[in-house]
Amino acid sequence: MNRTISGLFFSLLLSATCLGQAKEGAIKKIYLQMGGGVASHNGNFGEIGIQALLKHNWVATFSFHGVDMDPKNLPSDYDPGYGYFLFIPLPESTPSVDLKLYSLTAGKYFKTGRNTWFTTEAGLSVASGKKISFTRNTGDLSAWNYLLIAGKPSNYVTNEEKQSGIGGMLKADMNWAFSRIAGLGAGVFANINSIQSTAGLEVKLTCGWMNRTRKH
Repeated sequence: MNRTISGLFFSLLLSATCLGQAKEGAIKKIYLQMGGGVASHNGNFGEIGIQALLKHNWVATFSFHGVDMDPKNLPSDYDPGYGYFLFIPLPESTPSVDLKLYSLTAGKYFKTGRNTWFTTEAGLSVASGKKISFTRNTGDLSAWNYLLIAGKPSNYVTNEEKQSGIGGMLKADMNWAFSRIAGLGAGVFANINSIQSTAGLEVKLTCGWMNRTRKH
């Protein structure tokens, strides 16, 4: 489903680009954006997207966020346990939601200086990830066969269920063009969905024709 959505969007974007070339001024600029940062629930994420600047200072963006974060219902006393590698005890990893967000947003462009601008956007997302539940492990966690051979199991048994759904995306970015073809930006986003809502802070690189204003 995700490949179908991505393919459909890029087909629409290509059609819009052709329309913009045929109809002068419909699409003023197109940028490629890449970035990453920190997210809620001890998370981190990466983003890649395509943004179009339209007539009357409107913007439209298709973006992908890959978010790696702890489950919101992670027990406060959760112990992942440990296993052995060459007789060295190594802690097991904590379960991760691994949320994927495909978003189509639209909003406004505000020029704030010669080579700086600000955007605010809102739209819809297709979200996919894992919904994780925890049940306390009632087995004997101190048994010698665990501690000396297989390691120590977690004090919780986890159940993972893959889910997908529709969510809402809000985002705002501040950008600075440091050259004719590239710029840096900082932004925030918030996504509300049925799997696990999240918010994040990022830095990004923007590539495209910046149309920098010369200093007089």
